[in-house]
Amino acid sequence: MFTRLVAAIFSGLLLAAAFPKWDQDYLLVVALMPLLWAIRGQSLRSAFWLGIVSGLVHFAGLLYWIVYVTHVYGNLPLLVGVGVLLCLAGYLCLYRGLWAWGVNWGAARGLNPLWWAPTLWVALELGQTYILFGGSPWELLGNGLYRYPLLLQVADLTGVYGLSFLVVLINVAIFQIFRPPKGRQPHWFRQAAVVCVILALWLGYGYYRLEFIKELEAASPKVKVAVVQGNIKQGEKWDPKMVEATLARYGELTRTVAGARLIIWPETAAPFFFLRTPQLTAQVQAIARESGGYLLFGAPAWELTSQGEQYFNRAYLLSPQGGVVGTYDKAHLVPYGEYVPLKKFFPFIGKMVAMVGDFAEGPVGAVVSLPEGAVGPLICFESIFPYLSRAQVQNGARLLVNLTNDAWYGTTSAPYQSLAIAVVRAVESRVCLARAANTGISAFINAQGRILWQSGLFVPAAQALELPWLEGGSLYTQYGDVFAWACVLTAGLALIFSRRRRGRG
Repeated sequence: MFTRLVAAIFSGLLLAAAFPKWDQDYLLVVALMPLLWAIRGQSLRSAFWLGIVSGLVHFAGLLYWIVYVTHVYGNLPLLVGVGVLLCLAGYLCLYRGLWAWGVNWGAARGLNPLWWAPTLWVALELGQTYILFGGSPWELLGNGLYRYPLLLQVADLTGVYGLSFLVVLINVAIFQIFRPPKGRQPHWFRQAAVVCVILALWLGYGYYRLEFIKELEAASPKVKVAVVQGNIKQGEKWDPKMVEATLARYGELTRTVAGARLIIWPETAAPFFFLRTPQLTAQVQAIARESGGYLLFGAPAWELTSQGEQYFNRAYLLSPQGGVVGTYDKAHLVPYGEYVPLKKFFPFIGKMVAMVGDFAEGPVGAVVSLPEGAVGPLICFESIFPYLSRAQVQNGARLLVNLTNDAWYGTTSAPYQSLAIAVVRAVESRVCLARAANTGISAFINAQGRILWQSGLFVPAAQALELPWLEGGSLYTQYGDVFAWACVLTAGLALIFSRRRRGRG
């Protein structure tokens, strides 16, 4: 049993190493094999706990940056920060435990793991995306392919879930080759042929779509878009004495990209209540007028509504004349960062990072508009939720914009992981994506999923690029998570009917 435990741990380490910033992505096709070996022939209970251990190692290695955020900026003791990480990893590893349990459960009932294991994986990833405090779809398995545009293209049909399905399928297929199930040898060639056909279709579709999108981008109108990375330290960002210096830096960097049609600053780049602080507001408007383009930037906001005073994490769009022509309020808030879940039942729990107050959510799918067309802002970690970008493209967005402040993460892997996720959003939506991060990583990503330019980390930067202004949209944009829900339905039917067969037996 000790050997199997080591194999489960090794599997979790391989998966963590496959993602940024280690980027050993070739490990994705073999990372699950040690876990598959560990659980094979074990009881359902043993398989579940081996999956738990593997998942705990994987998610602790993937999300270790939570310790940095909670300790440095949440002012929590280091041990408490580790406890927060273990709580989140402990929740997420339940999905890995259920997958390991389900793989063995299916094997005992004759379900072919070539379809059953990836189907169950996707069903559980969908649950991870939406269950508990708005979901936690950070770095789903398919996101690890972000550096391979040829392999990403199927995401415009299935979303990231189809990529995860294929990665699990490859792991299971390779494992079956080296460790075929007893009594299944005569079917090996047939199963291998089916897997080869699926892989050929995957690669063929990727090649076809890359060529098609490349031609579409070449023929589309272009809009010059600029991103500005101020590189303001998190410890200085909300210091009232630093506001003038912050605006001066953004003004200086913006002048280097003057002439761009759209200039993008990061989340809360203006660290004050815009429109309610006249002198500072006038400085931002002056920068917009001097640039000659539209300026999209983040700032906190508050409004007096029928529910009382409410705060918003907002993005403002200013015209070349300095007037406000559009706003976007963050629609998916960070639990315990921007609001406290279940505050009514647990009033003693507060936010880890003190801000101006609990934020209110904005409407899903909201866009801001230039004369050339609509733009879909995604603030901070909103870029990890496919349903938000889908709704914006459905509402006419021809460019996705991720405004974020990754200064919280220091030099950990989180900024690199966030960039990887944004790549998949561009492919799913078939529009370009511009990313403006306070301390990095800012980037431009085209609709093929290629990173056209990216900044360094913790350096001031300003870059402009002519981006294709695509109409956007795909089968995934139109129909959403049909593939993932089909996997949920298939897994559910397998569970129900396999139980009935067992009962008759």
